[in-house]
Amino acid sequence: MLGEIRGEVRFKEQLSYHTSLRIGGPADIFVVPQDFDDIRHALQFAEREQLPVAVVGGGNNLLVGDRGVRGVVLRLEGALGRAEFHGEEAVVGAGVSLSSLIRTAAAQHLGGIECLVGIPATIGGALAMNARSADGSIADFVSAAYFLHPDGTLGEYKPGHGSIAPRALHFPPGSVVVGCRLRFTRRPFAEIQRDMRQRLKSKKSTQPLALASAGSIWKDPPNDSALRLLEKVGLRGKRIGGAEISTKHANFIVNRGGAGSADIIGLMELARDRVHAQFGVTLEPEIRIVGE
Repeated sequence: MLGEIRGEVRFKEQLSYHTSLRIGGPADIFVVPQDFDDIRHALQFAEREQLPVAVVGGGNNLLVGDRGVRGVVLRLEGALGRAEFHGEEAVVGAGVSLSSLIRTAAAQHLGGIECLVGIPATIGGALAMNARSADGSIADFVSAAYFLHPDGTLGEYKPGHGSIAPRALHFPPGSVVVGCRLRFTRRPFAEIQRDMRQRLKSKKSTQPLALASAGSIWKDPPNDSALRLLEKVGLRGKRIGGAEISTKHANFIVNRGGAGSADIIGLMELARDRVHAQFGVTLEPEIRIVGE
């Protein structure tokens, strides 16, 4: 089945080249699918051989172990890279960049989703991780999401809509998100641009965007802020090996050069222990950890 894949199939590909943290060992089988059928072939191969499947997308919000990932790794950034607009909705492939979608929508006077500007993710990754900002989540804009089951069959997920916007998306274990249908709101282009500029300016002033990182490390606990708790325990600038808790934003860990996954995990354990000891709160990781 791997022979039927028209995209790229590589063996022992170093995943440090494909993650924003620049950390990660080799993938046993690394597939860059060209289209929908390539993804299906890779999933069917993995199911037949009883191999695990991991999806890296754009490689953000992801920590890969230094010994790599066993099984099949799919990188969807270049696949399913189209967005088709129909009025105030768009059908968007998992490989579309979130930032490029926001810009394309804005050019058509379609807004709402600009609340997510500056989040480095593909649409597939944004759906899988439920990308969100302080005042919006991608789940707020999803009419339907599409995924492939491990056997290659297509599934659809429709969030429930009520008086409160949905705040999470749920996909079956082992499935691969391949796209979605999103709703937008008509807004003047100038207003959307102004909103985007303000949000990006705020991010640049408060987050270490120029350094290798994976975005926020910890989820906000109920009725509190992970950043507030991390600031209180005073770990800004703390280093283990080449990894550092950002001096600019305590919920970011950056790779200062030569960091390994053990360095990142060491800082995570230190931060979680300090927060629990001082506040009795157990932080949950926002970052996804895969591999050995």
